[in-house]
Order: sequence, then C-alpha cells, then structure tokens
Amino acid sequence: MARRTRMRFPQPLPDLLKQQMAGLGVAERLREVEIWRLWPEVVGPAVASRAQPLRIINGTLTVAVSSAAWMQELRFLTTMMKQKLNEQLGAELIREIVLRPGTFEKTLSDVEDEPEPPRTLSEQQRMFVAEQAAGIADPEIREAFAALMTTSFERGRSPSGR
Repeated sequence: MARRTRMRFPQPLPDLLKQQMAGLGVAERLREVEIWRLWPEVVGPAVASRAQPLRIINGTLTVAVSSAAWMQELRFLTTMMKQKLNEQLGAELIREIVLRPGTFEKTLSDVEDEPEPPRTLSEQQRMFVAEQAAGIADPEIREAFAALMTTSFERGRSPSGR
C-alpha cells in the first residue's frame, strides 16, 4: 500500500487565509480598495477636492472630475498619478486612468477656495481711479489701467495705501 504524504499540521491561520484568498482574487480587490484611502495623499488636497475615483475595473481607474478646466489639467497628470498610486499600492494594479465629468459634494476646502464677491467702490475710490488714469494719454491703456485699479479695489486691495 502506498504511503500518503505527510500533512503539515497545524498550519497558521493567516497562511491558510492567504492561500484561499489568492485563489479567489480577493487579495487584489482588497488592494484596489486602498485607492480611495490613498487618493488625497497621492494627488494632494487641491486635486482631491475636485477629482475623486469612481471605480476600478480590469486595471482601468475611472475618476470623476468637477469641471472641464480641471479635466484638461489632469489629462497631463494621469501618467504621474498612475505611477504614484501603483507605487503606494505596491503593485501594478492601475494600467489606465480615465477622466469623466462628474459632480460631488463640496468639501470645506472648496468653500475656502471660493473668492469673495466683489466690493462696491466708494465715491472716493472712483475719483482716485479717474484721477490716476487721467494722466495716461493712450485711451486704450487708460481704460485698461482704470479697469485694473477698479478690480483691485473691488477685491479689497488698496493701491497706494488708500
């Protein structure tokens, strides 16, 4: 009669779980979930507040982007983002990043980034702008200078310490 092979007994539970998970592909899926945790760290808070991962299927990470301007900017950064994410994940899980328009709730950092509404100029400020622009001979340059000073006052900056 043939002898049966000797069973390694007892096996540590973590080893058994790793063997079983490897067969199911669960380990890779668990690593993919890390993308959502690592995203703000890898891309930074400015990008993370305007672009968020939606899903990963067969190595393609789909990212929702808040605006066309940010989508254009991020197109140039997809290779770098892919490399950084894969480096952090410890494996080549992301083969491609696809950007899609999307909406999501504003975070506190988004609210802080929004500019204040323009202020109304006082009569004294309007007179100051007109007075400063009056010395410019070229009408086009005079108009541009006045518009620049007006905008500066509206945003709370005061030229010449006024």
